[in-house]
This record gives sequence, C-alpha cells and structure tokens, in this order.
Amino acid sequence: MTTLALVLVQAMFASLAVLGRIILPVVPAGVLVTFRIVGAAAALLAFNAIRGGPWLSEPKLLARIALAGLLGVTANQTLFLLGLRHTTAVNATILVTTVPVFTVLGSLLLGQERPSPLKLAGIVLAALGAVVLVDPLRLTLGPGEALGNLLILLGMICYASYFLVSKPIVSRHDPVTVSAYVMLFSAIGVLPIGLPSIARANLSGLSAEMWWLVGYVVVFPTILTYFLNLWALRRVSSGTVATFIYLQPLFAALTSPWVLGEAVGVRTMAAAAVIFSGLGLVILGERARNESIPMEAMPGE
Repeated sequence: MTTLALVLVQAMFASLAVLGRIILPVVPAGVLVTFRIVGAAAALLAFNAIRGGPWLSEPKLLARIALAGLLGVTANQTLFLLGLRHTTAVNATILVTTVPVFTVLGSLLLGQERPSPLKLAGIVLAALGAVVLVDPLRLTLGPGEALGNLLILLGMICYASYFLVSKPIVSRHDPVTVSAYVMLFSAIGVLPIGLPSIARANLSGLSAEMWWLVGYVVVFPTILTYFLNLWALRRVSSGTVATFIYLQPLFAALTSPWVLGEAVGVRTMAAAAVIFSGLGLVILGERARNESIPMEAMPGE
C-alpha cells in the first residue's frame, strides 16, 4: 500500500506539471498557489473537524509543524515559481531530481537513517534513469537562468528539509491532523504574497472548465499528495519517500502525449526501465531493514 501511495503521489504531481501548461497562461501563478494552499487548508481542517479531531495544542509541536509547512509548501512553491520565471522548464525538471540527494544527505547528518547498500544502489540507479530522461546537458547557465536555477535549487533544499522535519512528527501523530496543520501554517505564510496577486487578477472571465481544472489541482496534486506523503513517512524512511520523486518527470513525459500532444521516445522508455529498477531496489532495501513505522522520540522530548 505504501508503494502504491507514493506512486500515486508522483503521478498526481506530474499531472500538475502537465496541466500547469494549460492553467498558468490563464490563471496567474500567485493566484494558483494561493488557491492550492488555502483551499487545501480549509478542506483538511473541515475534514478533521467533521471526524472529531484530534487537535494539537503543544507549542513546541506546533512550531515544528509550522516550520514543516513553511519549508515544504510555502517556501518550496514560492521559490519554485519565482525561479521558473527566470529559467527554463527543462532546468526546473532537472533540478527537481536533486530532492532525494538532499534528503538522504540530511537524514545521514541528522542520524535519522543509515541507508543500506541495496537502498543506496537503488537511489543511484533511479537517479541515473532520471538523468537519462531529463538530459542534464540541456541545463543552461546564462545570467538570467543562473538566478532561476539557484532559486529552484533552494526550493528543493526546502522540500528535502520538509521531509526531514516531518518524519519524527508523523511517526507519533495522526497524518490527517498533521496535514491539516501543515496546510494551515502554509496558508498563513502564503497570504502576504497571494492576496495581492488575487487582487490584481481578473478572474471573472474564467470558464467553467478552467475552474474545474483549478479544483482538480487543489484536491489531487495538493490535498492528496501532501497527505499521502505524510502517511507514507509514518511507515518508511524519508529517503525512500523522496526517491519516488524520480517518477515525477517520467510520469509527466508519459502523460504529455495524451494532454499536450508531445511524443514519447526511446529515451523515455529506457529511463522508465532504469527508474523502476532503482525503485525496486529501494523497496527491497526498505523491507530488508524492517523500517516500517519507526517510533523514535522527537528531539527534546
């Protein structure tokens, strides 16, 4: 179930990359981000209230969740979109694949995980498949692109940090509740940027189809992806969760022909075989080390 959840997460994130090509020319990026985060926060808080909680009140715990939300949602998405304004989509796709590297390095430094040789081999193999797919030789480093690349790279470091901060939290607390609070703090963080964007935007002319697409973005690549990632973090290591990000550019490449009319070539199919082989090794390594549902104490508790 955990593997299926992580695959679905990356499929939904990939659908955002494809549908974003349709939505962003009509809906400004700042507006879309605000709708995503505020809509997800409202939905998750309402769901948690309907089911009767639980609710959290410990200040130290709430501060950690706030840090997770600001890193993994507010900072990550804001830096990514700002960077995308100054660089190319190809550069962005390449830099997204650095998240597992930062996550594994961080987990080693924090002592959260000591990956087995099998898992490390799987991460390297999956990374190789991603490299084959996105072709880093297409990375451009012109004056404008360099700034955009740096912003996106900082965003990926924030996302990796989000996994590391969230891991000990969801090991002890309900993932639905944690997801609700993560989105609440993320919404608070994004409002100073999002409200001016909404005020400037002319949304009265949006078609019903476009509103449905925005609704899809709120429900699937936002609410479900962040919840399922936290649910999976309760069961496997942060490095394993992050490694599945290598599926994201692959799913985007496979989906594009159906939505955008882009062709799938031999490179895509070869990359798919290598990425899935690498993920298979990661899953085997996770099972071999029996890392399901670690319940380590949180620092300072």
